Amino acid sequence: MRTDARAWRVAALPATAVLGVALPLAFASHCDQYLYDVRPIGLLPIYATAWLILGAVLIPFWGLVTAGLRALELLRRPPGPFILQIARSALIGVAAAIIVANVLHSLRTWMGTFGSSLPISPDGAWWLAVSVGALAAVTATGRSVVMGLWPTTAVCTMLGALSLAALPMFGWPRSASALALQPANRALAPAGIPVAPSADAGPVKTAATISPPAAAPRPNIVILTMDALSAQHMSLYGYSRPTTPQLARFARGAMVFEHAYANANFTTPGVASILTGTRPWTHRALELPTWPRASTRRTSLPAVLRSAGYRLGYVSSNVYAGASREGMGQYFQFTSMDRSRHTLICNDALSAALRYVCAATELRPLEFLDGIVYRMEGSGGNLEHDPRLALDPAIHWLETVKRDRPLFLWVHLFPPHSPYAAPPPWLGRFDPSRQDDTAALTQPDWAWQLSQLSPRQIAVLKARYDENLAYVDHYAGPFLQHVLHILGPNTVVIVSTDHGESFSHGYGAHTGPGLYNEIIHIPLIIKLPYETAGRRCNAIAQQVDIAPTVAALAGIAPPADWEGRALLGACSASSANPVAHRPAFSMNFEQNPRYAALTTGSVAVIQGHWKLIHYMGHLHYPFMPPLHDQLYDLATDPDEHVNLAKERPQILARLQGLINRELARHGGPLVHGRPAVQVAQNTPSS
Repeated sequence: MRTDARAWRVAALPATAVLGVALPLAFASHCDQYLYDVRPIGLLPIYATAWLILGAVLIPFWGLVTAGLRALELLRRPPGPFILQIARSALIGVAAAIIVANVLHSLRTWMGTFGSSLPISPDGAWWLAVSVGALAAVTATGRSVVMGLWPTTAVCTMLGALSLAALPMFGWPRSASALALQPANRALAPAGIPVAPSADAGPVKTAATISPPAAAPRPNIVILTMDALSAQHMSLYGYSRPTTPQLARFARGAMVFEHAYANANFTTPGVASILTGTRPWTHRALELPTWPRASTRRTSLPAVLRSAGYRLGYVSSNVYAGASREGMGQYFQFTSMDRSRHTLICNDALSAALRYVCAATELRPLEFLDGIVYRMEGSGGNLEHDPRLALDPAIHWLETVKRDRPLFLWVHLFPPHSPYAAPPPWLGRFDPSRQDDTAALTQPDWAWQLSQLSPRQIAVLKARYDENLAYVDHYAGPFLQHVLHILGPNTVVIVSTDHGESFSHGYGAHTGPGLYNEIIHIPLIIKLPYETAGRRCNAIAQQVDIAPTVAALAGIAPPADWEGRALLGACSASSANPVAHRPAFSMNFEQNPRYAALTTGSVAVIQGHWKLIHYMGHLHYPFMPPLHDQLYDLATDPDEHVNLAKERPQILARLQGLINRELARHGGPLVHGRPAVQVAQNTPSS
């Protein structure tokens, strides 16, 4: 190496290798995935966000290393020159390893897109990159070659910096009153709403109530959602293991919906359906890092409650369920940051300022940075699953907030989402073996990858999930009772989830086209104000019904674009019951471009005791078997083992017609963020 090489140039090599080589390569290989979510112009702020975050870390590092090298240059006596030579060589080796590692990773991604693979394992690629870096560090030729890349890496880094100018044009809207929604002229008196018990739910009690004041004010509203909570694993819903005794105790004074369904099978679209009152084909939050359409955010449940005078707060321990991350943070007066240490950069606080931060963290350099921070923090085990990290801030807010207005509180807990390893004494409660008993070993095999596991492995994972569910139940039930103690009887409490979790059909966890009941059959518990005795309800309900139900109890007229119906009176046995015969829809379109017509994905429809899962377009998942439409009679086959599609063609055609009708209304392409049909209707004729 030339002894007169400038310190700043050598020090900059690792930084420019990341910003000028690794980031562009990772971004280019991920563009096809991003284009599911954003228009091509949206690629610019994603790249700028990634550059900004990496630059905020690397540029100070560059300055510190430069200062260190310059200090070593001033040491003319040994061991100064020797240490300086080693430092320079090490920096060049690190830069070479970064470049080689990201070239190999990008090649793997690109070849995988075309159904091919790189003939080297991920571990082998890592060791190859380290070997090349070491060779570059210890040989004069290697150092010369890497230093020769400096002009290219520097120019690419500076070109990337130009993208930062796009960020001010792609931020979240700041107005908290973007929609002037007015509350209804009259407020509903919750205790006066007649809600009859279901006639086919067996012997039940008539709901008991506490007599409310003559003119009861609008109720406080609390929604508790727990991530990946399958109704079919809850003892409240008849599961064999005692997983939810605390929630069962709370439900004795509430309505329990036996047949509630998620409108999607993973967090982002599920939470968006709860908050916007619209299904994924309408709000179009189809991928994990994306957000609902602007129009559905402006008419969301938080927006209408804020306009109606409610004071709003939320706590989420899953970043992808954060209100700011969903683009609705401006409607909340109180927020508590997410607590998941596995997503340190993609968090609700940064999302409030940088709209594309979660999308940017999908890139390999940012994933690597996230991992470094995680290890430096010393976070081990499964600590972020502790429900108290979210429940304690929520209770503190309720105890200290000013009560001049009715309150709305939404709390989203990460457990029982994976990793499933719960702390003692829950760990080992349903499987005392030492198999798969750590956070690292209780991550599920997603989708059809589960089919590659042995029955014993699946049974252990299922037991760990059940243990994690018992763990969160231990804290969730007392939390709800404490909430009622603080707020009093004029309080609505709703308990539900974003989706369930699968351990059957060779299909693991959630996401993908799998829409089996283990994933989409969810709990829904609604405690009305002043109610003291519960009932079981056999009416079909779905996530989009939560927002209209809350609005009805708050005396607010629901926005016209909401697709759900209020569940007040849903348990009535009357044939005129408006929700008794409605179909419920669940869907996954994660491999369909967000703005395009919905032609690739899966849709399930449930009407009565019949369920159809319909597969669309060209789906591609590891180990995916041939897919054909599946028709199940849930009354006789609740575990969905017998496909009756060929035996019952008339029912198949009827349910398929329901899907086709809704896709004709909602499944077209979006133009300027709105459905193309609507745009056409609003376009004046020439």
